[in-house]
Amino acid sequence: MDSPATPATPLLGTKPWSRGHEARRFLMEEVNVKNAYVPLLVCCFTTGLIDAGCYNAWSVFMGMQTGNTIFLALSTANLPADTDHLKWARSGISILTLMAGSFITGRIYAVTGGTRRQTLLISFIVQALCIAVAAVLVQFEIVPSSPPSSKLIFIAIPFLAAQSGAQIVTAKSLGFGEIPTTVLTSGYNDLASDTKLLAWNNPKRDRRFGSLVMMLLGGIAGAWISRSESGLAVVLWVGAGIKVLLALAWLGFSRNTG
Repeated sequence: MDSPATPATPLLGTKPWSRGHEARRFLMEEVNVKNAYVPLLVCCFTTGLIDAGCYNAWSVFMGMQTGNTIFLALSTANLPADTDHLKWARSGISILTLMAGSFITGRIYAVTGGTRRQTLLISFIVQALCIAVAAVLVQFEIVPSSPPSSKLIFIAIPFLAAQSGAQIVTAKSLGFGEIPTTVLTSGYNDLASDTKLLAWNNPKRDRRFGSLVMMLLGGIAGAWISRSESGLAVVLWVGAGIKVLLALAWLGFSRNTG
């Protein structure tokens, strides 16, 4: 009597995915953006933190470019009278490099997908690295934390402003226009003009209010940290650390099944 046939060995093409393949597939997934506003609210805190520290030390903003635009305008008339002669240059560099960061990030997201896990992970790691580079420059006194009139500050500004641009593009790519992460005026306006301001269930209002509060808290944190001896360096290291944690947070988001 013939013995039972031995089951055929699966072909190579039908083998289970290797761990490497599984990891690559996991990273290439589109994330579920339902709760993606949470990392963006943390980004608001980071913006407030860094802008408070940088304005205190260098009299320039890295994320909120409305102020820099007014500084640039005032400099054409040499105002304020007691300002240093390089304030216009710091403001202009910050505006241009934020735009460069937005331009590059927007093109990359258009190709790779702005809600893909790998894209978000790499984007936030790059943002963290940019802040860390500035932190190293300040920590080792390559770039002074004061006075703001030093031209060496020009080295650090592009790293900080460019990552702010990338952060803004990320907020838009995730579909949360009510959390631009760097702008406050439109947030105040949209919150106050919301016809459903007092409604019990109003997620957009809640996110707008949250972004304003987080920006304020970040600014307060930046202000108090700046009072320490190594204030600006600490501010930047904290900002870089937050961006690293946010990068890792995208690994915990579920896959978009919609």
